[in-house]
Amino acid sequence: RASVAILAQAPRPSAPLAGPPFRSTFRFAGSSGMSVTEADVAKHNTESDCWCVVGDEVYDVTNFMADHPGGKKAIMLFAGKDATEEFDMLHDRKVIKKYGLDAGTVKHMGKLSK
Repeated sequence: RASVAILAQAPRPSAPLAGPPFRSTFRFAGSSGMSVTEADVAKHNTESDCWCVVGDEVYDVTNFMADHPGGKKAIMLFAGKDATEEFDMLHDRKVIKKYGLDAGTVKHMGKLSK
């Protein structure tokens, strides 16, 4: 009760703070709202840092390579590149969520900007 009384007696500002409210437009890696360029994807082309594009979605598949049934070599062929055509010939896109995103070994980095 004493703390309620102290808060009630606390001084209040006489005028609202100037300026518009702060709004951040920054999106963290892994958020689906991030826009990623082809040049950004191309920088991630090693076994220790591997991104691929499937459709218009960009994924960090670095931690998935060891679990890929076709081996990491199959993924490395498309490191830093668009893997859509090859991926769609061999897989249903639902496997990305089921075996990668849900398992935590694949991270969605955002949409590919065109």
